[in-house]
Amino acid sequence: FHDAGLVLYAGAQSRRYTTADGLPNNEVFSIHEAGNGDLLIAARGGLARLHDGKLTTFVPPDPFFRVNVFDTLEDSRGRIWLATAAGLDVMEDGRVRNAAGGAPTIDAAFVVLTQALDGSLWAGTYGKGLWHVDGDGRQRLYTVADGLGSDSIRSLYQDSDGTLWIGTFGGGLSALRNGRFQRFTQKDGLLSDNVASISDDGKSLWLSTTPG
Repeated sequence: FHDAGLVLYAGAQSRRYTTADGLPNNEVFSIHEAGNGDLLIAARGGLARLHDGKLTTFVPPDPFFRVNVFDTLEDSRGRIWLATAAGLDVMEDGRVRNAAGGAPTIDAAFVVLTQALDGSLWAGTYGKGLWHVDGDGRQRLYTVADGLGSDSIRSLYQDSDGTLWIGTFGGGLSALRNGRFQRFTQKDGLLSDNVASISDDGKSLWLSTTPG
């Protein structure tokens, strides 16, 4: 919820966590579960980890004090990835390093992450395209020049067939398979070319767009 902290529901009971409990900020961007059951909470002001009901906070280092974490995930190797305003960071063995990006402009901020079926990482930026980081750390940037619908990425999802679905702002829905992009827009029946999130029910993709 915007500026409402984190609310966990268990049946009829609920528990709310706020800055009073240790959140870096009450504005939460994303929540993901770690391999041990902890919750990784990307929020304005840093990354929070919820373990046994207690919160600990990590503030990413940045000389320009851009400490917002927009998305996070734990990969199959136990590394924690952070999508931040300062770039794509990875935490491993107690150390944090930049893995991609790092430009000072706001459109270069990383905002959404997903792990691919092969263990590599896909990362979308606010306005500078789509990054791919393979298991050896090699990077590649995809942009509209490669066929991407827009360089403003808002959501990522890879289906069981290996197709990466990319929700964009202004460019509709893009699909990447076998190195080639296919694009779907309002002309193909979308309600809007702004796709905020993607869900899969096993038969169809459901898209959250600006009008519905």
